[in-house]
Amino acid sequence: MSSGKMNAVIEDMQRNDWKDVRAIYGEGLATGLAAFTLTPPKWPEWNRDHLPFGRFVARNDTGGVVGWAALSLVPDT
Repeated sequence: MSSGKMNAVIEDMQRNDWKDVRAIYGEGLATGLAAFTLTPPKWPEWNRDHLPFGRFVARNDTGGVVGWAALSLVPDT
């Protein structure tokens, strides 16, 4: 009997994870609730807008990316 739970491992995001990260980002944007943009950026723009540290992916049992998080600067206003 399956518990329905998925095991995930959190790892540092690698450049080759971008394709999966961008796809997940796009799914969130498609809801219309995630951000003020309609499509995820291309790698150069995303890379420029996020800090070089604090980039993580969650991987499932087969190594697939199932989630991500990344830090970016926010203006102090």
